[in-house]
Amino acid sequence: MHHTLGSAPLVHRWNNEIAPRLTVASGDTVTFQCADSSGWQVKPEWTAADFKAGFDPLQVHALTGPVAIEGAMPGDMLEIKIEAYRHHGFAWTSLIPGLGLLPEDFPNHHLMIWKLEEAVTRSFPGVTLDLHPFAGIIGVQRAETGEFRTRAPGAFGGNLDVRQLTAGTTLFLPVFTLGAGVLTGDCHAAQGDGEVCINGMEAAMDVTLTFKVHKQKSLSGPYAIFPGGFTPARYVTKPWHLFIESDENPREACKRVVRRAIEFIVGRLGVTPEMAYTLCSVVLDLKVSQLVNVPTTTITACLPEAIFD
Repeated sequence: MHHTLGSAPLVHRWNNEIAPRLTVASGDTVTFQCADSSGWQVKPEWTAADFKAGFDPLQVHALTGPVAIEGAMPGDMLEIKIEAYRHHGFAWTSLIPGLGLLPEDFPNHHLMIWKLEEAVTRSFPGVTLDLHPFAGIIGVQRAETGEFRTRAPGAFGGNLDVRQLTAGTTLFLPVFTLGAGVLTGDCHAAQGDGEVCINGMEAAMDVTLTFKVHKQKSLSGPYAIFPGGFTPARYVTKPWHLFIESDENPREACKRVVRRAIEFIVGRLGVTPEMAYTLCSVVLDLKVSQLVNVPTTTITACLPEAIFD
């Protein structure tokens, strides 16, 4: 059976005492109508000044659910087949003072509004970006009682921001409460591995998931089966720009590769550093290249040439 669940009322915290809005059978499919991560706060006509004045970060993240699955109990495993995503035509990416990988470099608010076509966006000057929509948050209710901010992920799933959770992927999560209590949201039309500025392309979406309960099948944490295609197919048709740094502190190496990518984009396109940082957050992929040479870690940032018009 196929069900549809509207976005309201939005849920902004993990809390296993929230009653399920919908109860479905194992094998059923649900389309979750999801707000953007701000909970409909950010508008397509907003500027950075509007964002600074009107954005309430305590409303992040805005999730749809919970959905209970009949028969799901602690100790079970929940299989979640990601069937489809449908965006609603626009997305946004922000810079917020004190947040992101480089808060010391970017002390001011900034906002980028993206107009989304079916499969690409051409909103950034001189760039065409392919969309690869996914839900930044898919999770079940936590075992602990109380109310918890949604920022930190865990064994329950949650704010994983794994961009391979696209349509066709199957996610498996351990069940901690009766019915599991699935919530989802924080959808991104595109995101680089690292989501370095604090956001991907934040977008409202319809998210369609199919559930199956596996009884008494233990799982220590999230596991997924991804059908492949780690990057949009068009991106592999041209070379990649690799920025490589090593450091005993992996986060410092990450900062240096992103700064170098920002400098490259500014020089290539003549945009501001704020715009270049925004672009990095939605397309630049950070990879751990080596951990073996203790105590040094090597980080590589990968930028596809194919995005440039």
